[in-house]
Parts: sequence; C-alpha cells; structure tokens
Amino acid sequence: MSKEEIPTGTTAASGLRPLLIGPSSGPEPPYPYRMSGPVISGFGRGSKELGIPTANLPVDNSLTPWISSIPSGVYFGWASLLLPPSHPNYSPASNTSWSMFPMVMSIGYNPFYKNDTRSAEVHVLHEFQADFYGTDMRLLIMGYIRDEKDYKGLDDLVEDITFDCRVARQSLSRPGWRVKELGDGGQFEGGWLVEQEEKASL
Repeated sequence: MSKEEIPTGTTAASGLRPLLIGPSSGPEPPYPYRMSGPVISGFGRGSKELGIPTANLPVDNSLTPWISSIPSGVYFGWASLLLPPSHPNYSPASNTSWSMFPMVMSIGYNPFYKNDTRSAEVHVLHEFQADFYGTDMRLLIMGYIRDEKDYKGLDDLVEDITFDCRVARQSLSRPGWRVKELGDGGQFEGGWLVEQEEKASL
C-alpha cells in the first residue's frame, strides 16, 4: 500500500487521522521498545469514567532508560500476561505460560486529568472477565500513534482513544507487524514476549 493509499478517519477533537501506522514491512528503528513489570493499580478512572480499563506499569528510568527521552503520547504494540491458571481468561500460547494480546498505551501526564507524575497506562485490546493486578506483563511497543493532548470534554477523549484502538488493531493485523508466536502467519520476531523468566532477563 503506497503512502497515498493509507486509509483515514476523523474524530471531532483531532480531525483527519491515519488508520495505519508505519510501512507494511514492520516497525522501523528505534522500535520496538521493551517494557515489563507487575501490573499496579492506577488512577482508577479507566473503567469507571471512560469504559476503557487500563493496566498500569511502573515507570522506572533505570530499567527503561529510553522512557525519559521519548515523547509523551499514545503508543501501540503487543502485551503478554502471565495469568494464573485460575484466571477466567487464562489461555496461554502453545509451549508457554504467557498470553498475548494487542494493546494501546499512554505514556505521559494525561493533560485532560492534569497528572503531575508520568505514567504508563496500558489498554489491552481484549475483554477480561476479572482484573489481573500483580500479574507480570511484558510490552513490545511497536510504534507511535499520536501526541497526548487536552480535551474540552470526556466524550472527545473517549472518541480519540476508541480511534487509537482501531489504529492499533489495523496496524497490527499486517503480517510484518504480527508476532510469529501467535501462530497465524505473523512475521515479526516477538519471542521475548513469551520467553522463560531466566532467559527474558538476560
């Protein structure tokens, strides 16, 4: 698909927006970025106010030195979760205990809510039947969708986030962006998402 043929859509707050990020061949440097940690409780408004539940990861510059230099905004990629067998959504990939899902995430201060600390809030694009606080999560951040911004109202914020989810799903549906480990024709090497702990930490 040529640059001229990239599909677009519109939102009230942001106007015309592309529905695909990056070339069909896959992410380009400096992507992908890696991030991991236990899921922690956040601001508690994703589900309650937005209807878009988020899982938060600690922002630790010593573990992810790149995070202090990248722009604040919305990113997308893949998330893997080490769900316990007792979790209703436990469905690991073959030969691993990790479950993989597409995701969008916000890294920044969320000016609409006027946060004074930088956060990493992940919206996993899957409907979960129970929360998973404390679960280990790994993120393969494949690309950047847009800058963070302030909004006049909650409806505009929700509309843009919903559009972000469309962008992530469509962008990640291309073989060059899908991880091989899903077993459905993806071509991107995402083995780190499902490696055993002792290997993943090397």
